[in-house]
Amino acid sequence: MAEALSQSDIDSLLAMAAEHPAAAAPGAATPAPATAAAPAAGLPAAAARQNQRHRYVRKMDFARPSKFNKDQLRTLQMLHESFCRRASTFLSGQVRSLVEVSVTGAEQIPYGDFVSSLPVPTFTSVLEVAPLGTNAMASIDLPLLFAMIDRMLGGPGTANGRVRELTEIEGGLASNLMERLLDELSAAWGDLVPIEFRLRGIEMNAQFAQIVPASEPSVLIIMELSIGTATGSLSICLPYRSIESVVGDLAAHRYFATGEDQPDHRASLLESLQRVPMPVRAEIGATRVPVETVLGLQPGDVVPLGRRVDDGVRLVVGSTRAYRALPGRDGNRVAVRIVERLADEEGRTGS
Repeated sequence: MAEALSQSDIDSLLAMAAEHPAAAAPGAATPAPATAAAPAAGLPAAAARQNQRHRYVRKMDFARPSKFNKDQLRTLQMLHESFCRRASTFLSGQVRSLVEVSVTGAEQIPYGDFVSSLPVPTFTSVLEVAPLGTNAMASIDLPLLFAMIDRMLGGPGTANGRVRELTEIEGGLASNLMERLLDELSAAWGDLVPIEFRLRGIEMNAQFAQIVPASEPSVLIIMELSIGTATGSLSICLPYRSIESVVGDLAAHRYFATGEDQPDHRASLLESLQRVPMPVRAEIGATRVPVETVLGLQPGDVVPLGRRVDDGVRLVVGSTRAYRALPGRDGNRVAVRIVERLADEEGRTGS
């Protein structure tokens, strides 16, 4: 038999309802009446309220475990935005038309969901991730691919609504195009982690390219391409086990740290700049004369240059007057000896 509630028990229930109105709302589960076993279980009313206050419910989907956190997904999106800029420049020159490439999203999905979402046929590339020895996937919408191939062969690049498999010539062009895009993708990733993407094979049916189990958590990066009136998507699927060894490096602070502030980067940039050839010339002076005077010049004529002899010459690097120098010779060759560096205002040329 249920034990009758005492006045203190009733007061405790009323206090709990006042503190948690949602529990007393219509449709909410009502607490079971106190029984003889309840007091024996042994929690005072205050302890019961404290226990109720610390209960939390968190939904877990064990079929889709989370392998990538938000920071890593954000880093992957920024990394592929850099790839989009590289790909846009390359494709614009390849198809001789303005190509816009942008990231539309990066999310974690099971690998099987990515494969099942691709229509048949679809230009699907199996990628090798070196030196990790793993695989990834990439796909391009066929109408978009046909438009790019049409532009490469001199056509207008209009989208073809009829979906079919590629011919041998089209397949060769598409494979070369993908290999060049993978070079740009490797360069974008190389700013953060030293990996390289290589084309391992082509499949028109993604079901034949089971590189990982269908339940494998993967990151799907979707990019939208626009070439004239043709638009489509380029998708890259990175299974977790394919990049597991470098996932720890996919942090936003590491991505922003790889740049000009790193000594190795500055040294490499300085070394590259030091090998750039620059034209250098010694300019004695300059003046303006009418064309008829120039046409009438004869050997022995004197043209005033508006400078004193002891002012020396100005050494011009590229198009900038950089130094004041004195003319002379080095052995049997004409040379100049640098005296001082010119100020910025004096170093500007009028050409």
